[in-house]
Amino acid sequence: MIRPTIICKTCLGLLLAIFASSATAAGDKPNILVVWGDDIGQFNLSAINLGVMGYKTPNIDRIAEEGALFTDWYGQQSCTAGRAAFITGQSPIRTGLTKVGLPGADLGLKAEDP
Repeated sequence: MIRPTIICKTCLGLLLAIFASSATAAGDKPNILVVWGDDIGQFNLSAINLGVMGYKTPNIDRIAEEGALFTDWYGQQSCTAGRAAFITGQSPIRTGLTKVGLPGADLGLKAEDP
């Protein structure tokens, strides 16, 4: 079983690795592609594992070759915390979403949350 930390690290790494870092004219906005997935380990991408694990991700590899590949990142301890941090821009402690909530639990984003 893949730990949620690895999943979040991979997702954040993909976010940073896949956006285009090619030189653009001043004033142009960069192209950013966010890929978010569950149960993806950092070595499930052939751009990172360099063919050692046997996984083939040619499209992600091509994007990584044309842009930047980030290998150091920080992830949350659970997928819920990682998603909440990404969507709101707040730490999971602030949103209260530090772990997976159960149906009916008094956890989650509130209408008054920014």
